[in-house]
Amino acid sequence: MKPLNSVLALGALALVIAGGFHYWPESSKPAAMQTPNGSIPSRAAATSAAELTQSGDQRVVELAVKYLELYGDTITEPATQARLYNERRNLLARYPDSGNELFQSAITTAFPELADSIFALMTKLDRYNRWLDNHELRLQGLPDMERYAELWQQREAIFGPLASQIWAEEQNPVEAKSDQFQQTLARLDQANQMPLTELAHQLQTTADELYGADLARQLAGSGATGHALFAMDSVQQQLASLPADKRQQTINALRRQIGYSEETVRQLAEEDQRREEKWQKGKAYMAERRALEKRLNGDQLEAALTDLRQEHFGFSAPTIEREEEEGFFRFERERRYGLN
Repeated sequence: MKPLNSVLALGALALVIAGGFHYWPESSKPAAMQTPNGSIPSRAAATSAAELTQSGDQRVVELAVKYLELYGDTITEPATQARLYNERRNLLARYPDSGNELFQSAITTAFPELADSIFALMTKLDRYNRWLDNHELRLQGLPDMERYAELWQQREAIFGPLASQIWAEEQNPVEAKSDQFQQTLARLDQANQMPLTELAHQLQTTADELYGADLARQLAGSGATGHALFAMDSVQQQLASLPADKRQQTINALRRQIGYSEETVRQLAEEDQRREEKWQKGKAYMAERRALEKRLNGDQLEAALTDLRQEHFGFSAPTIEREEEEGFFRFERERRYGLN
């Protein structure tokens, strides 16, 4: 394992010393160790068992720190939590008997407040992947649009509003299919003077005409239509010109217009607020960062930037530092309201 960041290493050590989590379920820790015939095991057997437990404890700590480093910065986002599914699958492949216990212990250690929601998401992903396995051949035989629509319908059924966040990076099936639809998107994308409600209306009307009302409703429910709407420069330009409270009201109204339920509108508005807080924190960080770069250089600048990242981002600071070393500054990306 690569050398740990000092903050993370101390945090992991503190967890071990405090004993604030269980590496293995209580059912796997018998009150008195006995052999199958009821006799007390030998000293050698007891030592072997203790070494095995110690090895498991160390593995949990290593996994917890790994998950913190890789996912900690965005772990509140459903898409990031879903990425842990492959981590869990790899553990199960490597340790068939104890992989799930390792995963649960590591997640509880790294993200105690989110552990229950992460485990619930893993259960839903198991259900979704079983559905995919059971319908693989039939899905392959469907036309592209029907297959995409059915996939999104199943995702919506299992994950609800989280579906559009988990698969946000997937190619939008509405945008991927029709040259005519692409032409409409290109025209609306440049329609900077067209009212937002009219932009949404023309987008939805085009989807209805091209794909049929039923399929268009499925795509709207999956978040695909919303993604197409908020990806338009014409929409973003008008949203950016609004005060923050008016902007959120407008986004909510547009989502209702294209078919989002009230519950989905509410949940997405809460997600928008969390994104807004992150962007505001990021803007403050970048302003202070630029001020430091004007005053300092060399080792003094690096030390000051390390402290600044720690102040603003806590245990996510090492992730921000690695991104900056690679030339990526996440808060210099273009802000896309309703999307990021």
